[in-house]
Amino acid sequence: MPNILLSKIREPSRQMHPLLQHLRYTLRLFRKSPGFTITAILIVAFGIGVNTAVFSLIDTALLQPLPYPNPDRLVEVCQPYQKDMLRWMNYPAYLDLAAGQHTFDSLAAETSETLDLAGNGEAQPIEVHFVSASLAEVSKVPIVLGRWFTKEEDIEHGPLVAILSEPFWKSRFQSDPNIIGKTITISDFTFQVIGVSPLQANNFGLWRTDVFAPINASATVVREQLSSRDNSPVDCVARLKPGVTLSQAEADLKITQANLATRYPVTDADRGVRLVPLRDRVVIDYSGTIWLIGGAAACLLLISCANVANLLYTRAVERGREMNIRSALGATRRRLVGQLLLENVFLSFFGGALGVLIALWLVRLIKALFPADVYRLSEISINSNALLFVGVVTALVALFSALLPSWKTSQVDLAFALKAEGGLASTTGSSRQKSQSILVVTQVALASVLLVGAGLLARSYLSAQSVPLGFNPQGVLTAQMRLTSAKYILDRDRRHRFWDELLAKTRQLPGVEAASLNDELPLMNGSEIMEPFTIDGQGDPGPGRQPVLNWQTVSADYFRLVEIPLLQGRGFDDTETTSTEKVIMVDTQFGQRYCPGHDPIGKMIKVVGEECRIIGVVPHVQFMVPGDEEGAPQVYFSYKQWNQYHETLILRSPGDPASVLPALRKAIASIDPNVAIDHTKTYPGLIAEKLSTRKLSVILVGVFSGAALFLSAIGLYATLAYAVSLRTREIGIRIALGASSANILRLVTQRGFTLVSLGLAIGILAAVAFSRFIESLLYEVRGNDPVTLGIAVLVLCITAAIACFLPARRAARIDPIVALRQ
Repeated sequence: MPNILLSKIREPSRQMHPLLQHLRYTLRLFRKSPGFTITAILIVAFGIGVNTAVFSLIDTALLQPLPYPNPDRLVEVCQPYQKDMLRWMNYPAYLDLAAGQHTFDSLAAETSETLDLAGNGEAQPIEVHFVSASLAEVSKVPIVLGRWFTKEEDIEHGPLVAILSEPFWKSRFQSDPNIIGKTITISDFTFQVIGVSPLQANNFGLWRTDVFAPINASATVVREQLSSRDNSPVDCVARLKPGVTLSQAEADLKITQANLATRYPVTDADRGVRLVPLRDRVVIDYSGTIWLIGGAAACLLLISCANVANLLYTRAVERGREMNIRSALGATRRRLVGQLLLENVFLSFFGGALGVLIALWLVRLIKALFPADVYRLSEISINSNALLFVGVVTALVALFSALLPSWKTSQVDLAFALKAEGGLASTTGSSRQKSQSILVVTQVALASVLLVGAGLLARSYLSAQSVPLGFNPQGVLTAQMRLTSAKYILDRDRRHRFWDELLAKTRQLPGVEAASLNDELPLMNGSEIMEPFTIDGQGDPGPGRQPVLNWQTVSADYFRLVEIPLLQGRGFDDTETTSTEKVIMVDTQFGQRYCPGHDPIGKMIKVVGEECRIIGVVPHVQFMVPGDEEGAPQVYFSYKQWNQYHETLILRSPGDPASVLPALRKAIASIDPNVAIDHTKTYPGLIAEKLSTRKLSVILVGVFSGAALFLSAIGLYATLAYAVSLRTREIGIRIALGASSANILRLVTQRGFTLVSLGLAIGILAAVAFSRFIESLLYEVRGNDPVTLGIAVLVLCITAAIACFLPARRAARIDPIVALRQ
């Protein structure tokens, strides 16, 4: 008797909590169907992993605010010229705008140069940013060591003081705490270090910075003509006053700009003012590509959810009798739905955990594929925001991929539970087949959108790659050099002797066929050097309305080296000097635009205050990256007649041009060991780098569309296989009555292609509608390109045919005797 009482007392303690019962039951189900479990987890993991990696990219590069106090107040002040949206302005205009404005706390000007840092026996190229003293007020970033320079120091012929960027201080000077007061030698000029700043880049995030110096010091160090209104050498950043909007500030500056246009009609008459939020300016070159990749990843996640939901529908066939019996034993619909949701929560949890691992791998892949100059690229990681994103997405995937299947599966009919066929019949019905069909149509539509997008990007990339350049970059090596030493800056003849000796020695190197110079190589810098000019005999159209040209200074062998043919006149030779008549060569676009029906040879033009005679005509070449608008014809000047401190050496080699680099470095050192060589690249490598963003979008969107196509095929296959299982008896009867295998194949594939056709129609229409949002990323391809649409339809139809064939073949092999016995 006591034992019985004791057992009754202990009985409640042995009862398991309902949630634990659900968990044990769920895990047992997963072990019983490992194929289904692994497939569902992998689909969820891939969708979540891709979206987590892409979210990390979007969050870091586009969404995170700039690392400065109140970053939404920071703007860039641009001074557009004619139709060309130049972002720079001349320094006097900056001073005038700063003095006349009423809507900013402060404005700052900055310009950059690559100079040489002496030490350790050789020169090291460093990025020096000459900035106004007000930059500290604009950024509001506290100094790490020392102090910022004052307005009294930022004057012409003022003291040469330097502020090291924190990364440069750590890497070059090993975080020396006693660096303040020491001196460094930059291009033969001695600077005193007065501080270390966490500011790391021009425009607060665009390019690397090693050293900051007063902007007026550039007049001493690099002979920058800051007082001239003809140049536009400075960027301008500003901090808005609290409560002031962008439009209010722009209207304020336009008043000052209008006054400048009246006072200085020659230089400012056709200039305007435009304000751009600084964060938008930082990411403007690649934000469209990143958002496009994000949209593709989101489509893939939706397809993953639909696919998992479809798998759950298919699995419901096996669980119909179970749901009926559990309902007959008293289980409520809420309990049944809760059990099914819990199962999917587990699938999504494991998928999310595996998705984090996939995301870690994808983040490394994105860093390797993206151009190195993408803002904050090195900071992309699976951080707390990304983990929160994983949690939210996992919950949404669990909810949306299981809610509808769980609700449908729990719709039991107790009458069927008493029948032998209850397990099958309870899960049949047109409503479930309709729901599955909707999921398949959705997947096909989304896959169509991704396929069309990937096709458009691929065609755009191929079009950009196949653009006739007008020159031959194969076998060419490029190397940039700057003569920043005082002995070159102060002695023009010495500069010319250096370039002449460099060319002579380079041409003698083993494996070098030819060598030449060009200060602005096509496709290298991504911007044109615009200069207004007038043509003798055509009159001056007036200030601000003068045409502009894109100019380059080249040596005599340049056209032969890059294989640009001479069409008219003659090329440059060694007779041109600074004391002889200035001569230029123009491209065919110049002649067509400004000398229509006339021979341009011998005509005089006036540019940068010099009268120049046209001596030759060459073809127009592709100067900008394909897709970027070229705004002016190209004009070439002889480098012997102009004072160039920087040039790009180009050489042609029949073998690997990069193999010549060690010998080239020795040749340069034999002339002057203090001249640094920088940005050495093969010309094809340089072009590939400029197209890398297009290539990346093609790769990632192509991978996503391929995965979407695969998942859609799985969904279509599962739906048709499910339909065949439901119609086994019907198909058996058809076969028994004489239906051939071809008839059965047609019966099944017809249903499959009906779904595919509907999904294709919706998807193609959606793709055409949304393609206008990516047309800015395309080159010579329209968003409704019929070739791309046709290829996408063909690929989807082939994939659908494969997905339909397997269930159709299974249906054609049904034994009518076995089917009739079911």
